[in-house]
Amino acid sequence: MSTVNRVVKNTLFLYARMGTSIVVSVLTTRILLDALGASDYGLYNVVAGALAMLGFLSASMSTASLRYMSYAEGKGDITAIQTIFNSSVRLHRMLALLVCGLYIIAGFFLFNGILNIPSGRETTAMIVYGCLIFSTVFSITITPYDAVLNAHENMFFYSLVGIIDVFLKLTIAVLVSYSDYDRLLFYGLLMAGESWLLRFITKCYCDRTYPVCRAKSIKEHDNEILKKMASFAGWNMLNICAGMISLYGMTIAINHFFGTLLNAALGIATQLQGALMGVSGNMSKALTPVLVKKEGANQRHQMLEISYAGCKFSFLLFSFFALPILFSMPVVLQLWLKEVPEWTVLFCMLWFVSGLIEQLYHFLYQAIQAEGNIKRFNICSSIANIIPIILTCVEFQFGFQPYWAILNWIIFRIMVDGIIYVYFAHKLIGLSVLRWIKYVLIPCLASFVCISCIYWRIRPQVSDSLLVQLSLLIIMFIISLPVYWYVALSRNDRHVFSSIVTNMRSRKSLY
Repeated sequence: MSTVNRVVKNTLFLYARMGTSIVVSVLTTRILLDALGASDYGLYNVVAGALAMLGFLSASMSTASLRYMSYAEGKGDITAIQTIFNSSVRLHRMLALLVCGLYIIAGFFLFNGILNIPSGRETTAMIVYGCLIFSTVFSITITPYDAVLNAHENMFFYSLVGIIDVFLKLTIAVLVSYSDYDRLLFYGLLMAGESWLLRFITKCYCDRTYPVCRAKSIKEHDNEILKKMASFAGWNMLNICAGMISLYGMTIAINHFFGTLLNAALGIATQLQGALMGVSGNMSKALTPVLVKKEGANQRHQMLEISYAGCKFSFLLFSFFALPILFSMPVVLQLWLKEVPEWTVLFCMLWFVSGLIEQLYHFLYQAIQAEGNIKRFNICSSIANIIPIILTCVEFQFGFQPYWAILNWIIFRIMVDGIIYVYFAHKLIGLSVLRWIKYVLIPCLASFVCISCIYWRIRPQVSDSLLVQLSLLIIMFIISLPVYWYVALSRNDRHVFSSIVTNMRSRKSLY
């Protein structure tokens, strides 16, 4: 199977997963918000966010495992793949013990003055925190198996597990809504069990499917590879750590200055943006192993071409869903939620703008990771990542409104960081900045401006009724397609798309 066909097939699997996830997650959030109430829902997001903040350790190691396994796949070195997997398992077990200790230490400080927890809910919050520690630590030990799935580009199983995941979460939400016990505590216990179950299924599948996951014939690990992976993960960890501190610091700052009700608004906005980020995230998941394999096979030119295409198409896919929703945000939230917390509309709109900008350079990050020389890049990016939370805390002390937290994130974490990405991609892997501007930036911004102008031309002509606004939302989805086709896509892009569609039709006719 050709690289293009394989990527298309995997992307379709991932979008089937994403479509199911969005629909089911919307319903799940509605049920949960109604069952827990805005205060408990916001409290759960704060506690879960504390775990996510330390999740940078696992995320950095996962990236290192995927990079080295895919690189070895590109070289075709089976022995290296086995050694890398064994080394990765060893590193993740040590990491799990470290993270468990850090979570326990962090919990002492979080629950003794940092978090603003409603009176009487402290014990429940601590139990939920403990349950999530258990599931998170277990997940860390299974991370190398995820790297194997990604390196082998097995997106079918990944998508299947994702679909099972969202339906289990929906089931949990329904059970919680009918529970007579402490609903927040019940929800935390069930979520921890659900996470453990899915990770266990993943491990069993990999053990049965991939010999690399069960073979013990090659030495258990290689100290040289351990050092390289640890170094790569360490510098990657610096960047991820800065981003997580800034992001969760925003949550804590809003919690400290404005309370849990605004955490509920931020949690809803983050979840909605996260669902749409899955649009580009799915493409990234399908393309990243291909990028690294091309670099491993010394095919730098092909790797760069894939990076350019990834930047453009991830923006177009994200904006196809995001722009109509962005323009009709009050209507979408009104349909989604029974009660929309204050500031939710503005928070959602700002997060969507943040996501749009990030797509323009996201695949440059993957290309830099594939090259492997990430030390100076991560130092510079980390500085840009940490500035927003410092500014936010100072501004809140002077009475600034809560939306400034996200504005600071957009300016420094998204825009300044984007400039850093382009600079280092040019310096390290030979990115042509002019080609990136002509092929990615200009067409994407032109399509954005066209769609925005069309919307603001139509909007004053229609009423504010819910049905009319919903119709306008659907119309904007339809209008977006020809704009992208003729404004954003080059002649070669359209030819490639036409060829893919033709191939898919010819295959279908064979059956």
